[in-house]
This record gives sequence, C-alpha cells and structure tokens, in this order.
Amino acid sequence: MTNSRHWHGYGPWIGRPEQYFGEYLRRPSPFDSAWHAMVAGMKGPDQEAHLPFEQRTIPPMQTGHYLLRRPSYLGKQTWPEPKEAAEWLANIYELHPPALRPDGGAVDCGLGAKVAHATMSLGSGVDVVWVHYLPGERMLCMAVVACPNRFHPGVPCPHPLL
Repeated sequence: MTNSRHWHGYGPWIGRPEQYFGEYLRRPSPFDSAWHAMVAGMKGPDQEAHLPFEQRTIPPMQTGHYLLRRPSYLGKQTWPEPKEAAEWLANIYELHPPALRPDGGAVDCGLGAKVAHATMSLGSGVDVVWVHYLPGERMLCMAVVACPNRFHPGVPCPHPLL
C-alpha cells in the first residue's frame, strides 16, 4: 500500500458532551508552561488536558489531525478499500446505536444510507465522521480518515508499515 490511498479508522471515542465541546482539548497546541498554566487555572480541567495532543483520545477539531496520533490499534483499523472502512463504521454503529428521540422519530437517515454515503465519500478522498448521542448523556464519535489526506498533505502516514 505504499504511497497509495488507504483509510485509517479512529475510535470509537465515548465520552461526555462537555468533553467533546471543549475545543481546547481538540486542537493541536504547544505543550508549554503557558498551556500548563491555563489548564491549571481551570475549574476541573479534563484529565486529557495534561496530555500532549498526539496522545489524547478525544476527537480533534480537524479530521486530518487524527493522522498526528499513533494509537496501537491502528494496524487493525487500516483498510485498502473504502467499502471495508464504511463496514467498520456500520459495525460500531450497531454495537453502540444512538439514543432514541423522545418523540420516537428517526435519529438519522438509516444505516444503509449512511454506509452508502460513507463509501462514496471515502472513495472520493473525503474523511467521514459519525457522531451521535448514546443513552445516559454520552456521545460516540468515530472517524475514517483518508491517507494521504488532501487537507493535510504534509502529515505523514501514522502507520509504520505503510
């Protein structure tokens, strides 16, 4: 697969909405004394605030920044074809379905449509992110990122064997 397009899967991340909406955790930033002072001054900073960006599990603001991370499971979540990556998304969706709406209405367009759209998008080099609420006021986020990434071409492939 050297120098050919492939796809990396990240997640699933499951956490609290306030974590997900905390932008300061989701942006690459220098891990310096000013950053440390800001976090120290916060009332109850998130436990990931003291980790360098590359080691955090919370989803980044820009999908291509996932490629800066080197999780140990990445080898099992790398695919040569977009269809395989979309099927991975579907499997996680089925394991962790979204919370039901109070009025009983549909929470999304349906898994078949989501998989078809993901397959088409990934095949075009577009990253795919699925996020939804889970029961118990939690959120789930999973992403498939094209590599090399069209919006971050300078970020090297995170998988050492590719």
